[in-house]
Amino acid sequence: MGGGSYDGEVARESRSRGGDVFTYRGEASPHGPRGVHPLLNAAGQVRECMNPTPIVVAMDVTRSRGDDTRIIYAKLPLFIGQIELKGYVPGAAISFCAIGDATAGDKAPIQIGQFEADNRLDEALSKCWIEEGGGGSGQESYELAAYYYARHSKLACLDQGAKGYFFFLGDEGFYPQVTAEQVRRVLGHEMPEARPVSVGDPRDGYEQPGATGVDSRTIFRELQDKFHTFLIYPQKSMSERRADIDAEIRQRVIQAGGRYEGVDIRASLIWDNRNDLDLHVIAPSGEHIYYAHKRSQCGGWLDVDMNVRGETTKPVENVQWIRGSAPAGRYRVFVHNYRFHERDQAPTQFRVEVEINGKVEHFTKVISQKGETGQDSEVPILEFDYDPGQRPAEHPADAGVYASYSDDVILRQWGEVLPQPHILRIEDPKAIIDVMLGALAITGGGRTLDEYIADMRGREQLDLRQDQAFRTLGALATAWRAGGPPSVQAPASAPPGRSRRL
Repeated sequence: MGGGSYDGEVARESRSRGGDVFTYRGEASPHGPRGVHPLLNAAGQVRECMNPTPIVVAMDVTRSRGDDTRIIYAKLPLFIGQIELKGYVPGAAISFCAIGDATAGDKAPIQIGQFEADNRLDEALSKCWIEEGGGGSGQESYELAAYYYARHSKLACLDQGAKGYFFFLGDEGFYPQVTAEQVRRVLGHEMPEARPVSVGDPRDGYEQPGATGVDSRTIFRELQDKFHTFLIYPQKSMSERRADIDAEIRQRVIQAGGRYEGVDIRASLIWDNRNDLDLHVIAPSGEHIYYAHKRSQCGGWLDVDMNVRGETTKPVENVQWIRGSAPAGRYRVFVHNYRFHERDQAPTQFRVEVEINGKVEHFTKVISQKGETGQDSEVPILEFDYDPGQRPAEHPADAGVYASYSDDVILRQWGEVLPQPHILRIEDPKAIIDVMLGALAITGGGRTLDEYIADMRGREQLDLRQDQAFRTLGALATAWRAGGPPSVQAPASAPPGRSRRL
């Protein structure tokens, strides 16, 4: 694929009319559940590019980064026009990839378009389902997208000794293993050399019996045999990240009809499979609030109880005392696995958010590591003494689950699989196109950084945007001027064969 040429006038006319852009929501077909649009469904297929320069733009479409896709669509005519006008790379063809979270149960975790060079790119990109899912774990399925393009794309340029270009656009980490189950279920392919893997945090000893796959670092190495690979990383403040993290639990509670705000005490439990986990709270009176006793005499209420029949992969449970009603005394919060609905009876990772007088704490745990259910599976979460007269002025420091979202943690993981100069940090998402063009110009078009900035001035780009591109691309320009593509420097502390989990 990849023939034809892009007509900027046709694209501008289409945009001026508006129309059916990003309205696809995985509409159910007569033959199955909601999922990927047919234009972006690559399950069981190979995406082929006969053009000299294949380019993949892989966009995170979870809640934290969904708007980036709209930015790419708005500036696509500029992107293609500048590549052709300036000759940054010859004969470009683009494949768009939308990335969600296969582990968290997104319905369209990987969407992959054909390599195209004409106005079919507009149609493919506009049919992306911006699902805004994810599981609030600090990871998305970037490694699954890498697996597809590393093993199931066919590039004519490789026969000529050239590579394509691959841009990840995202602000979270990747899962440390590509599992054979996800490759089969999401990508429609078999993994021939799958071996037993850990699918959780090695520090927790979270091993899924029977799980097989391959280390993600192996896949990223294979991807870079075919593509010059980059991460464009839009930076966020920790307050912005907090909002994204907390939004997942808040959204699930509110959509299920539970109370999230206006409480003295609230405990909210989320997990990402069909098993029936149960949230339990012991009140100061000794009353046990759980599925069989949802309302206590002291005002506590389990107002959301889910997955009794395994109805969803994004469940939530919620216990709360409305503001002004919670009695003083000691509370205890814990979780049971009441029943397995998943056939493999694997351990389940879950998160609990506890709000006490306006102070919020997060806990990430694993339940049923040996297949336990009921009381045998009990995982303690928190015991605390509640005083109605105390209300902290601020949220706690960036600790616990928030730490997994810090720039240092996320970029350290990406630095294990990509050369540092290929990790391009930006402050404003509107600079995504400028940075991608600059990376192509420097690595493929023989431009110096100064020459590329001159090109930006020539298209009357803002001084602020020029300055940001200059700072973002500086290390890349230096590395390529010194002798070509840099290599990955694996950290000495990383054990062989295992990636860090965020």
